[in-house]
Amino acid sequence: MAEKTAEVTVSAPAKKPAKKPRLSLERKKSLFGYVFVSPVILGLALIYIPSLVQSIQYSFSANAGRYGEKNIYVGWDNYHDALFVETDFLQTVYSSTIALLPQIFIILIFAFFMANILNQNFRGRSIARVIFFIPVVLSTGIVTYFDNLSSLQDQYQSGEKLDVGGGVAGFNTMEIEAMVLSALGSSGLATVVSGAIEGLYTVITSSGVQMLIFLSGLQSISINMYEAAKVEGATGWEVFWKISFPMISPLILVNLLYTVIDLFTSMDNATISFIAKYYENVATYSLASAFSWMYAVLLLLFVGVVYLLVNKLIVYQD
Repeated sequence: MAEKTAEVTVSAPAKKPAKKPRLSLERKKSLFGYVFVSPVILGLALIYIPSLVQSIQYSFSANAGRYGEKNIYVGWDNYHDALFVETDFLQTVYSSTIALLPQIFIILIFAFFMANILNQNFRGRSIARVIFFIPVVLSTGIVTYFDNLSSLQDQYQSGEKLDVGGGVAGFNTMEIEAMVLSALGSSGLATVVSGAIEGLYTVITSSGVQMLIFLSGLQSISINMYEAAKVEGATGWEVFWKISFPMISPLILVNLLYTVIDLFTSMDNATISFIAKYYENVATYSLASAFSWMYAVLLLLFVGVVYLLVNKLIVYQD
């Protein structure tokens, strides 16, 4: 008789529900970063980008539509007028750019120099840091108020003497330039130096952020590198050029681009003031929009050229 084999069915063990993967620490940090920048993202999406789109529409219209008027599409007529009819625009852009170039380098040099000084150990270092950063903090308040007091600048530009405390006659710009010319012997260099003296207020108030960035970069350099250099007998000058300057060179590019954008978009800039006058009149609002976009494109091109030229000189530490 054939033996029958009993078939035994073995049930498979019940599968446990798959656990949801936990967020990694890096992913959590990324999410927190998005939370902190979400106000900026919302502001760009809801306010800034619609304003840009509307400004582009205005630049191609014959009527700005500020008070409910109907826009009339005219194509590139406003840009043609900006280039070939309102010739003062390009002239103002050129002259303001030439005037700002020396200030850019002076601000960077001043900020880097002061950051190196404030990074040293000396008594009253914290007070000195606060003093140099005060103009940045107060730039939206009392400093702006003094900006509106243009009478002093008008007197300087007109070459009139100023009475400083008790009727003591001060120097005007012509006398300063004459003194510098007699000391240096070069009219071109004298013009640059006298311009830097006149723009000393702008240099101090515009270098606070750059100073802070340079200072944070200097403090991030390992102290072991300086100690090793001292053991090897390196001088302070050699330490600066071999350690401090190469390690902080990427921040020079950051500060350079920041300074260019900050100065070229400041209300003190002659080009910005020129465009603002056209925005005050409803009839020229569309032309002002064309001015703005042309200036924005020129500024982006200038920033791109500066980046390509300076980026080759930057030393990046792996």
